[in-house]
Order: sequence, then C-alpha cells, then structure tokens
Amino acid sequence: MTRGAFGVVSTVSQDDCQAEKQVLLPTGSWGWINTQQPVQLMRIGNIAIVAIPGEPTTMVGRRMRAAVLAQLKDSGVDTVIINGLANNYSGYLSTREEFATQHYEGASTEYGPYQTAAYIQEYTQLAEALRDGIEVYDSATPPDRSAKSFNERPGVVFDDKPLKQAWGQTLTQPKASYQKGQVATAVFRGAHPKNNLRTEDSFLKVQRFENGQWVDYLSDSDFETTYTWQREGAAYSKAIIDWRISNDTPAGTYRLTHQGDWKSGWTRKIKPYSGVSNSFIVQ
Repeated sequence: MTRGAFGVVSTVSQDDCQAEKQVLLPTGSWGWINTQQPVQLMRIGNIAIVAIPGEPTTMVGRRMRAAVLAQLKDSGVDTVIINGLANNYSGYLSTREEFATQHYEGASTEYGPYQTAAYIQEYTQLAEALRDGIEVYDSATPPDRSAKSFNERPGVVFDDKPLKQAWGQTLTQPKASYQKGQVATAVFRGAHPKNNLRTEDSFLKVQRFENGQWVDYLSDSDFETTYTWQREGAAYSKAIIDWRISNDTPAGTYRLTHQGDWKSGWTRKIKPYSGVSNSFIVQ
C-alpha cells in the first residue's frame, strides 16, 4: 500500500534530480528546506575536525576523511574527525551506491544522489585553503526561517482531565522515606509535553529542603531523573517522575515537582501548571 501510494503521488510530484528516489512531497520546490547549508573545517594541532550539517553513513565518513586527509597530511595533520549534526541539518548523507539502493539512509536525504559528492567537494576546497593559508569568504548564508516554521506533525488538539482533579495534582505520592540506591516516584495529572518543550528549562525538579527553604537539586537534564509522559484515554495525560537516588546523595528532606502546560479545547490557549509531591526523607 505504501509503495502504491508513493507510485501514484510521485507521478505528479516527482523531482527528476532525486534519481532513483520516489518523492511523495516536493519539499524542495515548496520551500520547506534550506537551499544553502554551512560547511566548516577546523584544525587543532594534528587533528582536523569536519563539521557536517547532517548525518553521514560510515562509508561517507571514510570517504570524507580520506579526501580531507589527502589535502592536509603533508602539513602535519594525521587524524580527521567527522562531526555530524553541526550548525544545521540536511538529513542523511549517503554514498551514491547507498542512495541507489534506497534503504533508510539513502532515502532520508534532502538533495539527491550527489549530495555527498557536493559536500566532499566543499570540504576538499576548505582543506586546501586551510593548508595554503588562503582566506575563505562566505558566498551564501542559510536563510532565517524562524518566521516560517511549521509543524510537519499535527499539534495538540486539546488536553482534558477528570472534573474533580486539578492540573499538576499528585496522583501517586512518593513513599515517606528512601534509602540510597532506591527509586523515588511520583505521578502527576499532566498534559501533552508538545504544548511547551521547555527548552533550556525542565519538566521536573528534585528539590532539597535547606535552611528553611526548598532548593533545586536536580532537573530532567540529570542522568538520575526520568520524565515519562503517558496517555490515559483520549485526552488525559499522566506525568511520571522517577529519581534514581545515587549513593552520593546527601541525606535530607526532598520532594519531586512537575511543571507543564495544558491546552484548552474551548479557547485554544496554552496555560502553565505545576505540581508538588509530598516531602520524603533520604537516609
């Protein structure tokens, strides 16, 4: 069915520059992707770092390293590091042969079968300039697309909760005390995390009681904590906060908190909420 759908749609929207790849949606002609990508090459002593705005396959990495090393080996560079997902994103980078097979990596590309060849050309030129001390100028800058952002996946329609419950209400409280090495858990009435991804913020906090006040101790960026969103029914959500108490945790009084945002089905507005568990002792 999938092959059939691609076959039918691609007869209308096929992009000849994609060669073997059948295109379901002509994202390039629709302006959904950048037509410029940044390339960057750095040297630190005997190491060259290739910063690629994409995800290269292992064979692409080998060919890229060989091309750059061929230009820099006589100047003292003996190690080339491929640093993917740098500065921007242009999907997967596959070799011409990998593109022709149209497996996952070959199909998950943006610019067709010669995308990797174009990148190798640019990094080779950067390596030559780095070797010969030639100043390099930007001939193009990726456009600012922040005002044209869109969601390729449907957003949150609305969030709901039982009538007698409140947003952020603690549904399952942690135990009264824990030993180091155990897991403290609290469950909150929450909402869909896509309402606010809380970039540079946190869906949870582990707080410690110090000098008469609660002080943030851990967040969801710490290895010891886990935030789990769980759908309940059609529009209910649960937020599960787990804290794996490490052996170097100071003894004391702690609590788990959750913060999120819910979307009204009536006004379509998104509003923040927060929840706090009971305190507990870590011995």
